[in-house]
Amino acid sequence: MQQMIGLPVYLESGKQIGRVQDIVLDEFWRISCLVLDTKIWFRNAVRIVNWADVSTRGEDAFFVRDRSAVSTIHRKHLLRSFHTGRIRLKELPVYTVDGQELGRVSDVYFGKSEGIQIIGYELTDGFLADVFEGRRRLILPEGPEGVTLGEDAILVPASCERVLEREPYAESDR
Repeated sequence: MQQMIGLPVYLESGKQIGRVQDIVLDEFWRISCLVLDTKIWFRNAVRIVNWADVSTRGEDAFFVRDRSAVSTIHRKHLLRSFHTGRIRLKELPVYTVDGQELGRVSDVYFGKSEGIQIIGYELTDGFLADVFEGRRRLILPEGPEGVTLGEDAILVPASCERVLEREPYAESDR
């Protein structure tokens, strides 16, 4: 997800309409919309593009059909997002249902075939642990089923502790 933040967003005519500032998720853990970094007179409002209006998602840019795809909403309507919503995925602690902390969310992974469905997390144990041991990757074996996104923590099945992998050079570091 961090590789998507900062990418330019263009109209299909080639006019840039902003850059991705944040990504909003729905209750089913899918991308709902992109938050743009464009300036608005009222600081409590943000400009968004619904994911359905994104015509092309490339490695280096997003393209939307036309200017009518951009809308303005109040910031308080951003419920689940990566780092600016009311529930922020970044830095949320991840616990197993039997109470063991696995780390804090540093990044989120999407499956190639699933497209916009979250399939895993990159977890951090803090700066020093990341430097000396690397971050850990938690790929959810059954997808988001059995995972609870709470306001203050993410709960995963106890079996997820066994599928953690060390990533000496994580995706978000590239």
